[in-house]
Amino acid sequence: TALSRTSGCTNHTALQLLLGLPYRESKAAELRSLDSSPNPGMTPEQLEERFQALGCEMALLEAEAALLQADFDMLDSYRRDPQCRVPVKGPGGQARMVDPTWEKARTSRGEEVARPVVRLELQGRPLVITRINPESKSTSVLLRPRAGWGALRDYLSGMEDVRGGAARKQRWEVFICTTAEKEYALEAWRLLDPEASLFPHAELASKRMLCVPHPQKKDLLNVLRWEQVHAVMLAEPQGQSLMVTDEMRASKPELDTAAMSVIIDDRADVWEEASRKALLQVMPFHPHKEAAALDMGAGSAPAAQYTAARDSEGELQRVVSTLRELRSKFYAELDLNIKPEAARLVSTGILEQYQALPLEILSPFTPMSQLLATSSFPPPAALGQTEREDRASDLRLLANDSTMLTSAAAAAAAWPAGAEKAAADTGAAGRGAS
Repeated sequence: TALSRTSGCTNHTALQLLLGLPYRESKAAELRSLDSSPNPGMTPEQLEERFQALGCEMALLEAEAALLQADFDMLDSYRRDPQCRVPVKGPGGQARMVDPTWEKARTSRGEEVARPVVRLELQGRPLVITRINPESKSTSVLLRPRAGWGALRDYLSGMEDVRGGAARKQRWEVFICTTAEKEYALEAWRLLDPEASLFPHAELASKRMLCVPHPQKKDLLNVLRWEQVHAVMLAEPQGQSLMVTDEMRASKPELDTAAMSVIIDDRADVWEEASRKALLQVMPFHPHKEAAALDMGAGSAPAAQYTAARDSEGELQRVVSTLRELRSKFYAELDLNIKPEAARLVSTGILEQYQALPLEILSPFTPMSQLLATSSFPPPAALGQTEREDRASDLRLLANDSTMLTSAAAAAAAWPAGAEKAAADTGAAGRGAS
């Protein structure tokens, strides 16, 4: 949900399919049909309205194709140039070559490599070009991070506190579950979080990132216990799959982490049924189509596509607002119910009689899945732009006033089905930090 990628394809036919030329030709045929033989029963006004609507759709397709072509040209230049340079047009239309920065990274085997990385921001939209295998031009990829990712990352990591002059407090622990190839997934995450503000990059392969092979479904328990699964796989690489073993399921965890977790993904069908209760489903990210609609503007782009682009632009900020709401509710319940009960048990000496954890004899807390079911976050495409903004505003007010409920609440986790289906499907699971 955080980014979309375009690979280093050089086949012109593949590029035509990517640009949607068959669809454009079908629209042109429809326009010709309307022009030559109007459908019976339609008034001239209806025909004119339909003709104008088709014209808007064709214009949107042309704008989207131009943006795709521009990205392809940059990626193709990066792939062909011996120095991995990228041409960028300046304000006067003059092109200049941008040199890459060689950034150190680690492969899934722990080997250090230096990758040529180009980071740009064109018309207010960031993009990154990298090469997964520095020795192979065919592994060059272009990635477009989604608007709002920086704000979401800063909230999850607590860096928004630092930027505001306060002490840092991490809000959630973050894990990644993806069907993407592992080397690509590791590099994409490094580019999304270059300062390792959410967790050290050294923890990615062994503790934080689970790559699920198709057609296996994602499982929240697998994600949260990936460190155990990874250790078993290293000991018996031929005898284990990417699954939690029966022995692991039988062992009692230190805390019910699944009940404290939220999944952020744009697809529900890739998750096991039991995990979907914790899913905060977001709108898919289509960077080129959305950018084309926004560039055309409300009066020129088709109304539905323009509204969807506006909604998508603010989607990750609404995720931040919802996570604030969930965390506030969780810690409000902790302060109002569990803490007083724990204090009573401590004062009476009851806890000394138990070898088990305190939560086993305390009243259970409401799991995140139930809090999510009653949250104010609307499902994708369920609301119009104005109503969604109103909901997001309400959530921000709730987050700002959370100190009225509990002191702890005041302290109170893209990846992609992208514009092209070639993009890898990715989800992230977050666990509330104490």
